[in-house]
Amino acid sequence: MSELSYLERLLDGVDVERKPLGEIAIFRRGRVMSKGYLAENAGQHPVYSSQTAKEGIIGRITSFDFDGEYVSWTTDGANAGTVFYRTGKFSITNVCGVLKSNDNSPLNHKFLFYWLTIEAKKHVYSGMGNPKLMSHQVEKIPIPIPCPDNPEKSLAIQAEIVRILDAFTELTAELTAELTAELTARKKQYNYY
Repeated sequence: MSELSYLERLLDGVDVERKPLGEIAIFRRGRVMSKGYLAENAGQHPVYSSQTAKEGIIGRITSFDFDGEYVSWTTDGANAGTVFYRTGKFSITNVCGVLKSNDNSPLNHKFLFYWLTIEAKKHVYSGMGNPKLMSHQVEKIPIPIPCPDNPEKSLAIQAEIVRILDAFTELTAELTAELTAELTARKKQYNYY
């Protein structure tokens, strides 16, 4: 079963309205930060870039551009369309976008993160050899809003879906770690004999 059909099944039987993300979220881009800038302003707040290693952290600085709960994505390059859930004080570079629900929309950011993890890659433009997923493309991605006429119920349904997907993600990580340890042990055993 595909991830999308699983997420769709979690919404099965619920009144859902699909809205373009541009109608319910505020978008921003990061700024250019050189290695020199990162070194000169070294501090405690993470700076995220387009890389996916280390959750995208390329350094830490004394200041921050964002504070709160956000979803970020990589806009350019091989990792275009990779989505992250961000909280706290942080900054992003110019090859990232960040979004936050507007005040009028009942939207759980972690729910949005899970949805975009599946959907964003479908909207990456690969023309001219450099994959891109710019804000104007992300704004068009339809997001399912359960029970749109009842914000409290909508957020409760989104929170329950997040709880289920968090548990599934945690279980998957544990199983992957166990499998990796088993494969490492088998390789060691194989090399010994």
